[in-house]
Amino acid sequence: MPAYSPRSVKGIGVTYATSTMGADHTAGYTICPEILGVSANVDALDAAGKGELSRNFQAATAFIDTSGHCLFIAFAILDIASGFEGMVEECNGVLGTNWTANDVVEIGKEILRKERAFNEKAGFTKAHDRLPEFMKYEPLPPHNTVFDVPDEELDSVYGEL
Repeated sequence: MPAYSPRSVKGIGVTYATSTMGADHTAGYTICPEILGVSANVDALDAAGKGELSRNFQAATAFIDTSGHCLFIAFAILDIASGFEGMVEECNGVLGTNWTANDVVEIGKEILRKERAFNEKAGFTKAHDRLPEFMKYEPLPPHNTVFDVPDEELDSVYGEL
């Protein structure tokens, strides 16, 4: 798993477990609110609500990737409403669409649904949306935390999509 330990940053752990392309921190960069304070300040060590957080970031990232933008624009569009609006307007201008911010979220979710359907046809199941077992019981210093996000929370990422 790249970049961050899921034991100390629970949202990115959910992304690692559930991303349609495997453990990829760029698939749903919850580091923004969990570590950097971009778009919100979320406690990285608290397991609560991390399924929804990861799902929302994965959907946003799916749209950003599909639009051809670099993921680094997320820093601007997550914290600056006019930046997000500008990205939507740019896409509309280039593609001749009339998307709204809500459309962008739905497009991202639709992309994830299609990727998930592909993976399911390839034989992947919820059982594959898990991190290595040792992360549940081997604590990571200095906070001595383990990955304690319940399986039900992991299953909710696509269950509520």
